[in-house]
Amino acid sequence: MRDVPAKVYPFPSPEDQQVIQTAIEVFLTSQTGRARDTMLKTIRAVLDRYHISKFSFPDYVVEATRAPGYAVIRAKKLITGHKCPSCAEPLYGLASRIRILSVQERRDYHLVTYGCRCGKIFAKPEEC
Repeated sequence: MRDVPAKVYPFPSPEDQQVIQTAIEVFLTSQTGRARDTMLKTIRAVLDRYHISKFSFPDYVVEATRAPGYAVIRAKKLITGHKCPSCAEPLYGLASRIRILSVQERRDYHLVTYGCRCGKIFAKPEEC
């Protein structure tokens, strides 16, 4: 029997990785609905280009959703306090510079991924 080599997909190029990071940075800086939509679609386009469902960065993972054309961001760093671990921006409040990036619903709590205008991405378990 002949060995058939498995198809190996390349990881996203450094340039495509930078595209994902820039899309996230633009959203966190501008914090507009249009930038959020563009960020999620850009992430998904890069994942689709490489035929992968997720890709990991040092502070977060980007994953394709079941819905076509979109993606989610999941933080790797968990916090327990009420401030950004990088710049100490308050997590809650009308004037907060922190935005929700995704929510993972769990049985006893929700794991919420936040992104701060300073660029830090982190998660916090929140009560249901």
